[in-house]
Amino acid sequence: MTHVSRTPALVSLNQTAFRFANGETIFNDLNLQFDHLHTAIVGRNGVGKSVLARLIAGRLQPTAGSVTCAVTLAYVAQTFIAEPGQTVADATGTVAALRALQRLQRGEASEEDFDTLGERWDLPERLRQWLDNADLPNIAPSDLTQSLSGGQQARLALIGAFLSPARLLVLDEPTNHLDAAGRRWLMSELQRWRGGLIVVSHDRQLLERMQRIVELTPLGVTVFGGNFSTYQQQRQIHHAAAQATLDQSRTERRREQQRLKSEHDTIQRHAARSLRNAKTANVSGFERASLKGAARQIMGHVRHGHQQRKSELDARVRDAYAKVLPDDAVMMNLPGSAVPTSRNICTLIDVRLPWLRTQAFNLTLNGPVRVAVNGPNGCGKSTLLRLLAGELRPVSGECTTHVPVAYLDQQLKLLDDHLSVIDQLIALQSPLSESELRSHLAHLQLDAQRVTRPSASLSGGERLKAALAVALWRQTPAQLLLLDEPSNHLDLASVQAFEQALQTFPGAIVAVSHDPDFLQALKPTHRLDWHHGDWRLQPTN
Repeated sequence: MTHVSRTPALVSLNQTAFRFANGETIFNDLNLQFDHLHTAIVGRNGVGKSVLARLIAGRLQPTAGSVTCAVTLAYVAQTFIAEPGQTVADATGTVAALRALQRLQRGEASEEDFDTLGERWDLPERLRQWLDNADLPNIAPSDLTQSLSGGQQARLALIGAFLSPARLLVLDEPTNHLDAAGRRWLMSELQRWRGGLIVVSHDRQLLERMQRIVELTPLGVTVFGGNFSTYQQQRQIHHAAAQATLDQSRTERRREQQRLKSEHDTIQRHAARSLRNAKTANVSGFERASLKGAARQIMGHVRHGHQQRKSELDARVRDAYAKVLPDDAVMMNLPGSAVPTSRNICTLIDVRLPWLRTQAFNLTLNGPVRVAVNGPNGCGKSTLLRLLAGELRPVSGECTTHVPVAYLDQQLKLLDDHLSVIDQLIALQSPLSESELRSHLAHLQLDAQRVTRPSASLSGGERLKAALAVALWRQTPAQLLLLDEPSNHLDLASVQAFEQALQTFPGAIVAVSHDPDFLQALKPTHRLDWHHGDWRLQPTN
């Protein structure tokens, strides 16, 4: 399928194909162009969104065809791994230019240093301004990044992209690790950005700000002009038109088959009547044989013509069916035990969190509460969940969880990368049979092939679904769900299915999420807010 932009292309994919080492083909004969319009790439988990972004960025090479970029680009990946010794200057991609400037100020600069620095003589001031605007005022270029939160590291990577000489940004799920303030900062900077922009995202608020949506499906790629709301409307129209064409072709085939059968029966009756008349007519044996042969020949021609027509009708139906996106709705059933209102879920007494300068606080949760944990990056939201899950101990005080817990962390550490999700569930003595597990996993769009692969080979969204299965379908059903940014790696359909499933979960939920739409769908009964080093629990109504 070819999609040609009306304005000069920044990136062109020509007959591009990509195939993994295991033989799985993601793209085949893909023709696509990107210009200066801010464009989002959307699609189900595993369809190849991140692969496409990495092909555009030159991080992967196509198996066939070509990917051509006419401008300098900056690429920001989904995940950030802080290497030992990595500094803020390293993370923002400014270390070489800053060192060149230092040598120049000492009078030791080489010609290469002038080339590295270019026109960026004010880089230290600009970097300082970007750090301050991104709510990182106490961070210096020489600071190590290992001590920073995921959200702070994400902002550093984005700052590096904005500070680079790139005319095209390729951002893979850029809001995943950002808190509310970080999201507002990014939205503001993207609105001011005048270069090209390609974003892989399931963030509904970010998608509303896009000018074009590129949807990847198993059927190929479709380009929609406008933002997310426009895309949804156009997609429904496209789907309805494709379904109507399929219905019409099936109706036409059914009617034509009835007509052909009627025509066949009529001709057969006429032929039989002619043969009977020939038997009683005063004709020679030779003439009678000729009449019989002619009748059989006519019937042979009729059958051949009818079979040809049926094949044409079947082909039309197949072509129409191929253009209808399969209705593979994601379904999630969350097992768990109902929690009585009086049941104590957890108790924290005079607790101080590890690694953080916080006041000692107390917290008691009872019954099937739904708690949304709110606070800026680095305040200890994930640390609090790990405490409730029993992975950490407080610096001081007592933390006791009184019910079975299922903890879904951001790194999906409960997955064994070397084992398949089926093998892990069997090892965890799931109460479900293997056939039941496969059925439930299929509803999560983890098909027979994916459930037997090592977890490390799955896409980000598929890994999260596998982790969800491992967390919930084990021997002991959870009465408390601890969710740390659960929507980060899910596609839109899966996020919405998860939201619906959570509405019927009978236990307690403590969730950390920067996705306002997800939190609204969660319908929290309480908020746990971080306020100047202290945690405060309050009802939402």
